[in-house]
Amino acid sequence: MSRRRIAARPLLALSLVLAAAAAPVLAQQTPPTQDAVLGHAPGTRITRAAEVRRYFEALRAAAPDRMVMGDYATTWEGRPLFWAAVGSPANIARLDAIKAATQALGDPRRTSPEQARALINDTPVIVWMAYSVHGNEISPADAAMAAARRLMDASDTEAQGWMQNAVVVFVPTQNPDGRERFINGFEAGLGLQANPDALSAERSEPWPSGRFNHNLFDLNRDWFIQSQPETQGHAALIRDWRPQVVVDSHEMGTDSSFFFPPEAQPLNPWIYPPILDARERFGRNNGARFDQAGLDYFTRETFDAFYPGYGDGWPAYLGAVSMTYEQGSARGLMARRSSGEILTYADTVKGHLTATLSTIETAARDREKLLNDFYAFHRDGVAGGRGAYVIARAGAADPAAADKLAGLLVRSGIEVGRATAAFSACGQTYRPGDYVVNLSQPQRRMAETLLARDVPLDPKFLAEQEARRARGLGDEIYDLTGWSLPLLFNVPSQKCAGAPAVQTTAVGPDLVRPIAIAGSDATYGYAINPGTAGMRFLTAALMEKLPVRSIEAPFTLDGKAYAGGAFIVPRAGSPADLDARVRRIAAASGAEVTALATSWVSSGPSVGSDKATAITAPRVAMAWDDPTDAESAGSIRHILEREYGWPVTAVRTRRLGSADLSRYQVLILPSGGNYEKILGEDGVANLRAWVQSGGVLIGVGSASRLLTDPDAKLLDSRRETAVVPEGDKTEEGSSATTPGTEIPSEADYLDRTNHHGSPDSVAGVLAHAVVDQEHWLGAGVARELSVMVRGSDIYTPLTREQGTNVVRLAGPDSVLASGQLWAENRRQLAYKPVAMASEVGRGQVVAFTQDVTMRAFLEGLKPLFLNAVFRGPSHASGGNGEAR
Repeated sequence: MSRRRIAARPLLALSLVLAAAAAPVLAQQTPPTQDAVLGHAPGTRITRAAEVRRYFEALRAAAPDRMVMGDYATTWEGRPLFWAAVGSPANIARLDAIKAATQALGDPRRTSPEQARALINDTPVIVWMAYSVHGNEISPADAAMAAARRLMDASDTEAQGWMQNAVVVFVPTQNPDGRERFINGFEAGLGLQANPDALSAERSEPWPSGRFNHNLFDLNRDWFIQSQPETQGHAALIRDWRPQVVVDSHEMGTDSSFFFPPEAQPLNPWIYPPILDARERFGRNNGARFDQAGLDYFTRETFDAFYPGYGDGWPAYLGAVSMTYEQGSARGLMARRSSGEILTYADTVKGHLTATLSTIETAARDREKLLNDFYAFHRDGVAGGRGAYVIARAGAADPAAADKLAGLLVRSGIEVGRATAAFSACGQTYRPGDYVVNLSQPQRRMAETLLARDVPLDPKFLAEQEARRARGLGDEIYDLTGWSLPLLFNVPSQKCAGAPAVQTTAVGPDLVRPIAIAGSDATYGYAINPGTAGMRFLTAALMEKLPVRSIEAPFTLDGKAYAGGAFIVPRAGSPADLDARVRRIAAASGAEVTALATSWVSSGPSVGSDKATAITAPRVAMAWDDPTDAESAGSIRHILEREYGWPVTAVRTRRLGSADLSRYQVLILPSGGNYEKILGEDGVANLRAWVQSGGVLIGVGSASRLLTDPDAKLLDSRRETAVVPEGDKTEEGSSATTPGTEIPSEADYLDRTNHHGSPDSVAGVLAHAVVDQEHWLGAGVARELSVMVRGSDIYTPLTREQGTNVVRLAGPDSVLASGQLWAENRRQLAYKPVAMASEVGRGQVVAFTQDVTMRAFLEGLKPLFLNAVFRGPSHASGGNGEAR
């Protein structure tokens, strides 16, 4: 990178004078080179995660007055995640004071404008540089090492000038588990020398690729749900430091150059306008530095700023100027682009190093404005907030989901109160324990974007997308358009024009809130309400071999009414220490548990009848490896194992074709590609025979294509093609001629020439769905749900003779709950099934036409999915083998 200074930068010039004055003291502090510590120069080898840490530790040891380090989390595979803060000796010595200042600037209720001005005059800007969140996006971590060394070089007057005005926090490897998976695959395929060919083994990642963490989650989609330890720790760290600038550094396709903001449309309307202005300033300086270095780049053409779950999205609603940087990837040490040009790993490291240093330069130059804008962001939150969101807990079908939602909001920096008394709001009466999010708070914009029922897309952008679709082109929406947390959690929520007049207590970040067991006489046993907490109780009880029955219709027992799907744990057949076990499980799960003095049922099925289904502990297998979608497989396994503590046997998909599955009661096929190609005709027949003998086969998302294939003979629904306009219908058969037609307009021409194969793909919306609660799959599930709809798969409903449409979408006028849904999709999706169940022989086939486990954030759908796993075997006659 050129070290030519840009003129007319008074703050930088002042900083250079200060750095020069300090130079005699620091001149001997020369940072060690990467070659000296690790044995290779930057960009000549892909550095392993442990080596990246070792180099940062060497830099700190060489100049402990310029760097401090710490850990913020541990990965699933036990690797520590670390940060390293670099600054001038004076700033490193007062880091606690700097962090306290940014926290104070983040709350204008306790920091007056006069106090803020004093803090801004004395506080460096905090620049947060996060790298390699996707494990196969390798160059950012290596660039981090080179950038840190440059900033710690006491002889580099330009860098030391920046360090007077900035503290830079490096997070070099956000996903070390994925990085190690990638490097292992790369090095296993490496030959005598690096091979740039796309077909070479070193550049062909095996399933599931290095992109994901150990649990196969895309960490760049996890920021507001924080399901993974990497994201949980990183989000808490950012809330502690409160940086003003955040950069998330990635890689993209080999043929691409380098991307930095301004980003593409659409923009989330809750982004603070000065943040958009600042992104433009950073982009312009990056462009100047890239021009000087002879590096290509682009802006605005892709990577929108709409979905708030990204590493550059979520921090924006904390007031940071957050940005994504993307470098075209070599996916190894070298790659041949389609133009024939060879892109080396060193080239990609250089791109990220240039962008990193340019960002720090801009932040140091604009220190005062960035801090002023940061304070103004939070003042805008407090002053601009009107009204409140009220989240019903007591009236929710699943109170535990409301508790988890409240805790997650707190983990995103939002202040949440719990009502201490009944109150009225929005014309309704709410109960003690319901949650209130007053919008007059610093993180108002975070609250609005996460809690709003719908975040609208810009009408001009939508018009452009409709025009593209009319020409047969795909839309330019990058990710989801609907993500409202109350809808994802299926929790009642309203935005009220005024804040309710009720005392509240501050809510903490806990996701599970234990409830005292109701009643004191457990002579007979215990009853447990269904829902997410009830399912946690169920899995823990089964692991401890407690007897559990499920009454899947509503009933009244011991004077209390229960919804269908409630569980009964009788004392008979239980261990002697049942009471202690129930107390422990109830506290850990947050389930609503009632002690039962008697089993006398005054209405509904009796506890001792054959309608009280015994739940047995199922052995669960799932398809793993191609053709499963890695994210779908990871989400399913995460929900079962990490959230509900139930072990799963992951089986390579190819082995399912000939494997003896008789010891398993449940087999799950995650969303994915062509199962029939992998399994073959004999493999599909093997699955069918297993189901017929009593197995429960669950297909998630696009795995429903296999279940509904006529040759599979598993489910009688069929995947639909797009609805063909009336004028496009032709006679069956073929002919050398066709009747003449008139085309009266260009619109008619476009309609007739468009491909009418699959329906247009949906980027991701939340849709209203209705549940058949009388079916065992719908037991304990709310009557109405919100379902994430993505892609183009739509299925025909089953007839009564063929099975049951347990969950189906609402009508065309009400199917859309949140997001952007094309008009023809809205019409075709109406009343179509989301969950279907059918008896096949002695077994059960369950098809979820949408991925109900997606990203583990559809809290309201988890009881539905878990019903298939844990209730399904009880409704298969004969069963397979012995239960756990």
